[in-house]
Amino acid sequence: MEAMSILLAGGGDREALRPIVDRFVASAQARAGGRIPRVAVIVAGEHPDAALHEAVSFGIDSRVECVALAARTDESDAVTAGFDGGELLTADGILVADGAPAALLAALADRATDLRRLVHERVPYLGIGAGAVVASEAAILGGDEIGGVRVAPAGPAGPAGSAGEVRVEPGLGLIDMSVLGHAAQRGLVGLGVACCESGLVETVLALDEGTALEVSETALELLGRGSLWQISAADGGVRVESSRAEEPA
Repeated sequence: MEAMSILLAGGGDREALRPIVDRFVASAQARAGGRIPRVAVIVAGEHPDAALHEAVSFGIDSRVECVALAARTDESDAVTAGFDGGELLTADGILVADGAPAALLAALADRATDLRRLVHERVPYLGIGAGAVVASEAAILGGDEIGGVRVAPAGPAGPAGSAGEVRVEPGLGLIDMSVLGHAAQRGLVGLGVACCESGLVETVLALDEGTALEVSETALELLGRGSLWQISAADGGVRVESSRAEEPA
């Protein structure tokens, strides 16, 4: 029987992510058992076609049957043209692409329970950037201030390119910690520290670009070329620990 695989990637360019995507494809192929695997590719945003093109640019479409689930959202991340998502029910793998976390959660609102069940039934999941963020139990959706104090870079460098108070809302609940992508590259380790210090969340896993954490039933494995920053509330402050993969993915 295939093992459960949840891959959470911090984002990054095509070459940096290719080994991580290859591992996901291998898990989907194992799930398919000799068939060409069907992979649901989920994107959401104001320009979903561009996001979809980027999501399949890793070359997965030559090895799997990509089933596109694309939702168009407006500036407030409300869905203006969504998808039913029934294709998820027969998928051998689920890839949730980068973008705005709030837009992805809005697009998946009617299928969150199905997605959770499928992952628990060992359908491989790969979340890239925002796709990793929404896997959280408590998802950090955007913002750069807490209580009016700046805690993250403003504008596009933030987790969703949004300003104002940090928003934390229920995510898909695939893991019981909060995830941030693009950690070092966008200066978001401090955001994780502030979220834990303020009590918005208890634990944050901040992943650099080109780096992924694979969560299985028996182990956690860090892959890629960057760092994982584990941030958690502690007596009198916040604890920050960093680790790097022993070998490339």
